[in-house]
Amino acid sequence: MWEKTLDDLDLEFQAEKPLINLPFFREKTDSILIFLIILTSALIVFFSVKVRIFHLWIEFLGSNSFLRIATYPLLISATVVITGIIFRTVLWFRYKPQTVEAEEEVKWPYVTVIMPALNEEELIEKSIDSIFSSHYPQDKLEVICVNDGSTDRTYHYMIRAKIKYGNRLQVINFKRNLGKRKALYAGLKKSRGEVIVTVDTDSKIGRSAIKNITIPLINDEKTGAVAGRVAVLNEKQNFLTRMLSIRYSISFNFGRAYQSVYGTVFCCPGALTAYRKAVLQRFIKKWVGQKFLNTQCTYGEDRALTTQILKAGYLTRFQSNALVYTKVPSRFAQMVRMYLRWTRSYIRESVLFAEFMFTKYRKKRRILPIFDFFFLNILHPFHIFSLGLVAYSFIVQPIFILRHFAFLVIFSFLLSLYYLRTNKSLAFLYGIPYALMTAFFMWWLVPFAALTMKNQSWLTR
Repeated sequence: MWEKTLDDLDLEFQAEKPLINLPFFREKTDSILIFLIILTSALIVFFSVKVRIFHLWIEFLGSNSFLRIATYPLLISATVVITGIIFRTVLWFRYKPQTVEAEEEVKWPYVTVIMPALNEEELIEKSIDSIFSSHYPQDKLEVICVNDGSTDRTYHYMIRAKIKYGNRLQVINFKRNLGKRKALYAGLKKSRGEVIVTVDTDSKIGRSAIKNITIPLINDEKTGAVAGRVAVLNEKQNFLTRMLSIRYSISFNFGRAYQSVYGTVFCCPGALTAYRKAVLQRFIKKWVGQKFLNTQCTYGEDRALTTQILKAGYLTRFQSNALVYTKVPSRFAQMVRMYLRWTRSYIRESVLFAEFMFTKYRKKRRILPIFDFFFLNILHPFHIFSLGLVAYSFIVQPIFILRHFAFLVIFSFLLSLYYLRTNKSLAFLYGIPYALMTAFFMWWLVPFAALTMKNQSWLTR
């Protein structure tokens, strides 16, 4: 599947069958989407009144003293969550990727692409080929591959690629596995570029990705890092990968897009990110040896880099037109382990960001990150608290079950609509089962991750 897919992906965006292939729909996407969001929101309210969900909740919460007390934090949290959705949606509609005109002369910086690899023999050559197939000026591009102690033939294929590309490709070989941070650090020390781009070796970049991801760095010296858009390479493998494709799309095309408007993308992904080298050099040694709770940090290197760049006073941006395709887990257990690793690094870096977010770490654009940080982090206790109340309500009033399930389906449909702005296809419907799966089967990830923060196992290797 990898071979066929990689060879077929020459476009900058994934080819999807249009939902409505009409010029009016293509030209008026934002207006139509706003209408659908408002219409679905009205439908949620209408449905809730029609089937007496509000009435049942009022009766349920007033049935004993404990539930009456629980009403207040529930209402406060729900108000904050709804306000947060509106706040983020308004910012999202303001987002546009930065571009350059075809006739505009641009002084492109020298770029070094660093690709750390561990046991990627099936993918490494194709990943390297995708870099050198880029539209970026080849005389201003070098690639450094770091073999992080692989036990398969990864190093062999790196050497074979070096024979093909010559001095434009450097290969660093670790005799044993030292971890992704040290692999990136070794590549950085060897780099000649003023811009460092990281690419995962299980990925393929779009042909214009390197050009597009460097534009914000060229346009604004206050930008320290730029995140690319990660799409799912093996989307059609099974039902889970199709759901994850929606998750990735919303995470990047919505989440990082609205954060980019105020210059604080909280996580620039290792799969594709461009860094200003001069900024990295200010804290890279501290980052390599990062400890949290007196434990050496091994994962979450991308989010940790982003935190340090923000702390140094720089902006972090997102370019939706810088595309990378990556393979995602195809089994539920693999996905859970990946999410657990992500959640631990999310908690760690959220704590570290909270330590300086009220300081004058930069001159402007400090208020909106605080609001967004608050909105994002109240989601988790609200999710667990409300899920506990819903579970208890099923026991007390079993009639809740079907009505609440229908309500959640409609609400999940609303959240899935955010996919339609950039991917106008019926695939957005996979967001409904994904949202239900997240609500009922993955609620435990945050508390479990918080209790096991010292566990630094990669889990998916």
